[in-house]
Amino acid sequence: MADNLLEMAVRHLGSSGLGALGNALGLPEGKSESAFSTGAATVLAGMLNKAGSESGLGTLLNMATKSNSMDLSNPADIFTSPDKMTSLQEVGGNLVESIFGDKREGVISTLTNSLGLSGSKATSLLRIAAPVIMSLVGKLVKSKGLNMEGLAALLLGQKAHIKDKIPPGLLSQLGASNLDELAERTVVETTPRPTGKVRSEPPPAKNSGWGKWLWPLLIALGVLWALNMCAKKERMDDGTGAVITEQDEVIVEETPPTPDTATTPVPDTTEAPAATGDFGQQFRDYLANASRDPNREFPLNIEFPTDGSMPNAASLPDVQTLIAIMQENPGLAIAIEGHTDSDGDAGANQKLSESRAQAVMKMLTDAGIDASRVTAVGVGSANPVADNSTEEGKQKNRRIAVKVTTYEQQ
Repeated sequence: MADNLLEMAVRHLGSSGLGALGNALGLPEGKSESAFSTGAATVLAGMLNKAGSESGLGTLLNMATKSNSMDLSNPADIFTSPDKMTSLQEVGGNLVESIFGDKREGVISTLTNSLGLSGSKATSLLRIAAPVIMSLVGKLVKSKGLNMEGLAALLLGQKAHIKDKIPPGLLSQLGASNLDELAERTVVETTPRPTGKVRSEPPPAKNSGWGKWLWPLLIALGVLWALNMCAKKERMDDGTGAVITEQDEVIVEETPPTPDTATTPVPDTTEAPAATGDFGQQFRDYLANASRDPNREFPLNIEFPTDGSMPNAASLPDVQTLIAIMQENPGLAIAIEGHTDSDGDAGANQKLSESRAQAVMKMLTDAGIDASRVTAVGVGSANPVADNSTEEGKQKNRRIAVKVTTYEQQ
């Protein structure tokens, strides 16, 4: 059974925390738990709605990972301290804005009407519920090593727990007629990548009777005719009067030649990734170096499954560091390059690598980085950094790399 985040949140606050929350917001006596549960259920419904796109799900995973830094170990102490409450609500306000976007005002109005609170108190309640819920989600993400798919499953599991807690009218504010419709939007996995050539049309339906033997027979006759034609000797004029005689033998299968090290192209090392180490320090050192190599790439520590663009939670610290560096250097513009291993169809690899790069770009723009400073490029399997014949090599080739496009120190 899925973790019940509402129950976990209420248990975490405890009677002392709920009492302090009620006093801070001026809630009627004995109404603190029900009011908080309604606010928390509203937050979870908003998260379920935001998980309707891969970029939204990535943003939620990023927020959950960052929430690990919040100290909510003593809720009662926070709720009784004006300074700590102000700080908590600032964090919560950012979370609410990101989760609900332009629907925020309508959601607050719905919560106000449902609980009979003033608009300011309903807003404060939502701003408190959001970081509490996000902190719990962050702990589960970290302890269970959840990736985007795992987070989607966690959120889908909350449907039964919030069904009777969400305020009337909330779903219509989120553009859904019922909770099932909202849950159906949630992205659980990306479309699998084909492992071979993509069929341009569906396979033919099975025939019954003699018809099912007709096509195999025609194909066999066609193959025999082709082999017969290839075996014939034909006389062809090469333009000089000489006669070219074709070989009688029909080659069915040819063993690939052993690679010749003398003719095998050597990979271009000018595009080689940075050495393994701390991404932030290496990238900052690179920017500080006036003679930096413009072609150098910096791989982010992001790992992807073979068929998807859903990074795991441990992959996000480098993205957060990149966001910080972009904020520190307003004159910096970058390209995010997506790379895949060589398995499957090349066209599908190209699309997959582009979607991965765009997902990372979305994380940056959602954090406030201007979209004009970031480009997303899909490279596919064209630039491997490791041997694609091993699983370890494939994992290294499934990567996201950063390159500087322009940099003006300010």
